[in-house]
Amino acid sequence: MLVLFALLLLPLAAACQGDIGGRTDGWNPPASKDGVVYVGTKEGQVKAYDDDGFEGVKEVWAFPSGQTQPDIEGVYSTPLIVGDLVYVAAEDGFLYAIDKETGNIGTKGWKRPLGQPPELPPLVAGPAYDSVNQQVLSATDDGKLYAYNATSGDEAWTRPFLAGASIWSTPAVANGIGYFGSHDKKIYAVTLNDGKELWQYETGGVVAGKPLIFDGKLIAGSFDKKLYALSLADGTVEWTFGADRWFWAGAVTDGRTIFAPNMDGNIYALDRNGNLLWKHDVDASIVSQPVVTPRGLVVAAKDGRIILLDTSNEDLGLQRELSNLTLADTEIKAALFSDGESVYVGSQDHEVRRIEIKGGQVVMWCLHTEDTLCSN
Repeated sequence: MLVLFALLLLPLAAACQGDIGGRTDGWNPPASKDGVVYVGTKEGQVKAYDDDGFEGVKEVWAFPSGQTQPDIEGVYSTPLIVGDLVYVAAEDGFLYAIDKETGNIGTKGWKRPLGQPPELPPLVAGPAYDSVNQQVLSATDDGKLYAYNATSGDEAWTRPFLAGASIWSTPAVANGIGYFGSHDKKIYAVTLNDGKELWQYETGGVVAGKPLIFDGKLIAGSFDKKLYALSLADGTVEWTFGADRWFWAGAVTDGRTIFAPNMDGNIYALDRNGNLLWKHDVDASIVSQPVVTPRGLVVAAKDGRIILLDTSNEDLGLQRELSNLTLADTEIKAALFSDGESVYVGSQDHEVRRIEIKGGQVVMWCLHTEDTLCSN
């Protein structure tokens, strides 16, 4: 499986001039809720840590423990926390629903698909929750979208929805409809009560990032170097915006402005009609989805720098950059995760940091998911 996934990355890495490539043990993505941090580690486990702020963190559990099953090989997408369960899409091809109290599947959790099927393609897209139908969505590298009952894990549809190629795009969900992109260059809208296609729109390139639902539109980037705004109702194009390279990471918003990261190193700030308000170059490709905080937009450059940007629409030039924190000798590919004025950052050196975003950036703690101590 690792060889297969590496081969899948090669054409993308080549087209992106080596920006993506790399190891196939995941991206170390963190998530946080109710004082607990969950990390899909590069050691092939999901770990939970009690978060005591400046006092540091303490490991609570690790899944799998090593006694029940082999490791899950890696995690690319942010864990999803709903109710009593933590949902993790793993590189071994399984979607896991883990009891967040015990760190086991036990009687509350589940693992899908059932049984021990032949070698599965890795799950790159993250799980998504459909609150209308109380389902968890899981998209696969062989182009299938599954819906599972969030509690029981039972399949919700008679058969999965089929796209024309791999799905690396974590679905965005609103009002019982799921929206996602595919390597077949298309963006899909699927009604989640029955798994039927509502509409599709074909772009000129792979659509790998999570779409953004904003202002009655679906904002999705493509490897054809364009950002698309499509009508949620029927998929018609409202506007497009072009850049110099791929739109990989998904766009985010503060409710007024769209912030779209691009592999050319720029964050593009657009109004609801797709007009450019400003752009800022971080001097490195952006694979990680940024986050909006009360203090501004936090962006992780792939080369390990974490940048806080002023989101005002004034012409600020270099003064737009409010602070810049550099992680030595590592890369950041996992999506950032925000909780209030804190941002959680997982990096390729097995480290996770909680950074307080106030006047600048203060590292509250740093953990190494394998050795417990950070290198810097």
